[in-house]
Amino acid sequence: MSERKSYLQLMGEGFRMLKQSKQTDTTVSLRNWTFTIHHDHEWYVVLRTSRIKWIGLPSTTFLMRPDTIQIGDLKITRHEESNEVRLTIDEEWGLENKVVCDNLEWETFVDALKRVKGE
Repeated sequence: MSERKSYLQLMGEGFRMLKQSKQTDTTVSLRNWTFTIHHDHEWYVVLRTSRIKWIGLPSTTFLMRPDTIQIGDLKITRHEESNEVRLTIDEEWGLENKVVCDNLEWETFVDALKRVKGE
């Protein structure tokens, strides 16, 4: 009986581990930037462009304002007059990039991030 119980416990543990390892990442794009965002207890962000892949440290920060979004060290700022969107990563080596997008692209991007955040 104890062998069967330990076998069932091992099976249950294995199923729990499989459930936890399921991919729950969400991908959101803006022009040539692709963000993969995951939330457990903290926010995890991976940025992919044609030239780089950046993996952010886990963070509790996910701020959304009309023209600014911040997830950990990653900050995205939109200048409404020029439609320029600037991406800044505030780390030791740093990174800065910019794209130009229209209002519809920006609003679609922000709406997708709101869904990821749960707003």
